[in-house]
Amino acid sequence: MREKLALWRDQVTRFVESRGFSNTMLSVILVNAVILGWATYGGSALPYLEVAESLIVGLFVIEMFLKLYAWRGGFWRDGWNWFDFIVVVISLIPATGPFAVLRILRVLRVLRAITAVPQMRQIIGALFKAVPGMGTVIGLLLIVVYASAVLSQQMFGESVPEFFGDLGTTLYTMFQLMTTEDWPEVSEAVAEHHPYGWIFFVLYMVLTAFIILNLVIGVIVTSMEQEFGKGRWEEDQRLELVQHNAVIERLTELSEQVARLQNQLGQEDSGGRQSVEEAAAKVPVAGSEAHGGSETDEGGSDGRRPHRGE
Repeated sequence: MREKLALWRDQVTRFVESRGFSNTMLSVILVNAVILGWATYGGSALPYLEVAESLIVGLFVIEMFLKLYAWRGGFWRDGWNWFDFIVVVISLIPATGPFAVLRILRVLRVLRAITAVPQMRQIIGALFKAVPGMGTVIGLLLIVVYASAVLSQQMFGESVPEFFGDLGTTLYTMFQLMTTEDWPEVSEAVAEHHPYGWIFFVLYMVLTAFIILNLVIGVIVTSMEQEFGKGRWEEDQRLELVQHNAVIERLTELSEQVARLQNQLGQEDSGGRQSVEEAAAKVPVAGSEAHGGSETDEGGSDGRRPHRGE
């Protein structure tokens, strides 16, 4: 029984993680987006759209159950799964009575397209990772805007009160100037009383719109490059680890072969030395026997050397 359940869970996991399932759910999300937009026109098609929307919510619930069954505790380790789960739970709450305001949150189901497309998830993840760096640059921007607002209010507040009458109005004007929106109107109003006031506006816009805001863009681009390059870096690290392990295994094999060769050479050397020692031990015995025989032969039976005539 357990084996059948494990086999069934493996099949469900492969089905949930398949590309076909992901593409199908992405299509359902896009259809839901079209239905939500179509419902804003009202008309006679509205009841049918509500039925179609209920069917789509049912598909989302089935998707959640399949993922929970396949991934179990691993489902909650991903923040995007939490987002999908919350959206589906909100969709199940009846949008009537005190919960009627939750009907507006139906549009969150469209945001599930972000979780269905990996590239979109990477972009959002890069934006979140860029927040610390962006916070520093944005803090610098706010300091520059605030200091410029105080300075411009003191310089132009009396002559151009419609743009620089108080600190709140001046901050709004400086925000407009930073976005380069309607800045000629502000500049012309100031130029009527301060002919050289344009110098202040040009310096302010160059500093904020063209330098500091580009720093924010640079931080975001750097974070995105790191996010998209992280996968390639991990793949390179994995390949390097595989190659390193292969080299270590080969070196181990070569070390074992060298050790075996050294053992064989050592055995051959010991055997050769033993044979030489045995041969050396036998040589004196053979020499003495040869020497005794030669004396007997030369002396003859009586020990006299035979004459040449004999």
